[in-house]
Amino acid sequence: MANKILCYGEMLWDVFSGKSFPGGAPMNVAIGLRKLGADINFLSGCGKDKRGEELLKYLEDNGISTLLIQKNNYPTGIVNVHLSKDKDASYDIVFPSAWDYIQKPDALPDFNVIVYGSLSCRNETSFDTLKSLLEKEALKIFDINLRPPYTDKTILELLMHKADIVKMNHDELSHILTLNRHKSDFLEQAADFVCEKYNISLLCVTLGDKGAFLMAGEEKIYQEGFRIKAADTVGAGDAFLAGFIDYYLKKKSLEETLEFASRLGAYVASQKGANPPFYPDRLKGLAED
Repeated sequence: MANKILCYGEMLWDVFSGKSFPGGAPMNVAIGLRKLGADINFLSGCGKDKRGEELLKYLEDNGISTLLIQKNNYPTGIVNVHLSKDKDASYDIVFPSAWDYIQKPDALPDFNVIVYGSLSCRNETSFDTLKSLLEKEALKIFDINLRPPYTDKTILELLMHKADIVKMNHDELSHILTLNRHKSDFLEQAADFVCEKYNISLLCVTLGDKGAFLMAGEEKIYQEGFRIKAADTVGAGDAFLAGFIDYYLKKKSLEETLEFASRLGAYVASQKGANPPFYPDRLKGLAED
């Protein structure tokens, strides 16, 4: 059976430096996977407003069907993004937003892979919908994507227990350890603790410009970072995940999968905005540190 992927969660506008850019991790991942040729559906919500109309057009322009985008009476999501001197992003996520009220559809296209995050669970309506989706037999890929203050331990643990594959960054790994009152200064030991506690088959930890780390059972793989001039880091982790999912589902080796994901994430960090075009020649031109 060909892989049919469902991405679930927020679609919104990232607002920074006085400009608005389409965003939201699940939407970015869906668009990234579509660029890589995947069979994608995206379930989300937007408002009956101009921002919602513009996002729907943006999805269509990027080859994503809008049939599963629910239009409701809440405003289309906005996130005010603040960039540090090092171009790292922090977020002010406006509540309520249309994606907080995603209902379970009466009918869904078939899917055998689901990609989801934690932010869409900040409101009960969308959380309940996700829980119903996770009852279906499918490969479950959890992009933790923590956005304080939406870091409820009970929600995170439920989502992690459901997942086959979990992707997080190093700060999020530290947060999970803290929630469990566990301390480890060693990446492999920390990853081993998380995999064992939550019965995770594959854990991927991004390490910023230092690269990424993967643990799958006894297998442990490190990938060096790539030398780039960062424009901003918005969407880089989403591109990483899209690249990872693409190669993983194509049954590439874990080494190849991690390398491609890291390369794609670094490339997006070198571009402005979350969804720049993918140029294969520019990806190949990146050099490891």
